Amino acid sequence: MVSYFRSPLCSLEIVHISDTHFGPNRNHEIRGSQVLRRVEMLVEQINELPFQPEFIIHTGDVVNDPDEDAYRLAESVLSRLQAPVYYATGNHDDREMMRRFLTFGDYRPLLADGVEVCYKIESEAAAGEKTDFFILDGMVPAEQGPHGYLSEHQIEALLNDLNPEHSTALFLHFPMLPIGSAWIDEHLPVKNGAEVLELVREKIGSRLLGVFTGHIHRGLQMNFDGVMHSGVSSPVCEFTAGPEDDFCDFLPDCGVPFHHISLNQNGVSVKAYSLPFHG
Repeated sequence: MVSYFRSPLCSLEIVHISDTHFGPNRNHEIRGSQVLRRVEMLVEQINELPFQPEFIIHTGDVVNDPDEDAYRLAESVLSRLQAPVYYATGNHDDREMMRRFLTFGDYRPLLADGVEVCYKIESEAAAGEKTDFFILDGMVPAEQGPHGYLSEHQIEALLNDLNPEHSTALFLHFPMLPIGSAWIDEHLPVKNGAEVLELVREKIGSRLLGVFTGHIHRGLQMNFDGVMHSGVSSPVCEFTAGPEDDFCDFLPDCGVPFHHISLNQNGVSVKAYSLPFHG
């Protein structure tokens, strides 16, 4: 039996995963990478952690193409995780199918009648410090490209719900800012990300602990204006991300990554795991 514990600082422990890219059947591969077995290994390793996560957040691209069978397969695997799971929309996802086939933990929608999958997770306080977790929807129509954009009504709803007395963490698929890689910075971030971050900081100041994303298929740790920007890579394949790259190549022989996020009265820490894949 696994023994669970809280750290002496009574941290709130979260696991962050992203970009599983399930296909419609068990044999689906991306550039020769075995998607199903890799994500099954991811789930197995998270379940064997020596602590119980409060919840797990998947920051999008649950499937590789919008397909009901792909979402059914994703649910059959990800529902084995032994903690509530939350999902953000990725550019490969379909909002209606996500709502229909995936099991979300309890949450409160930010938009009463919104199309976007945009909501708030109301967690227990860690060491007396209340933290609000917002899942944002940066998805745009596929024909516009793989970048993200946050709608005006979603921004308004977020700002209205921010509490200057609470710490805050934002989760979404797309990076909010350029990361210093030419192709990625041109094609993948949230187009109005800097504007949104400025509005958030005006409302809650240093209470913004971090922004947590996927999409770039690379691990990312970046500090901008005192805010942590953390990205988790895909368990399926990684991208090249050189400073002057004018294209994005695939690296299918990557490890199987996930992040363990701890929040306590001293701030936030991200511990990156990258497990060797055994096919």
